[in-house]
Amino acid sequence: MSGQTIPVSSVNVAVTRVEVIDNIGDAFAGTPLTRSDLIGAARRVGARPAVLELLERLPDHRFSRPNELWTDLKDVPIEL
Repeated sequence: MSGQTIPVSSVNVAVTRVEVIDNIGDAFAGTPLTRSDLIGAARRVGARPAVLELLERLPDHRFSRPNELWTDLKDVPIEL
């Protein structure tokens, strides 16, 4: 097995707050965003499926600032 590489996409790596903001932080430049807006922004930048699944857990209301996400996603670590 020496020298074998495992694609990152096949490894179960936890989503962090840093990763979420890296994917959707720029979307907060204008008006408040809905859950659908955030998912769309994440898809446009190629966020991995785990990030999209996490964003699906958000309630369907508007978010004005990124830090408002953590009220609903308390279990997401800042970083690993």
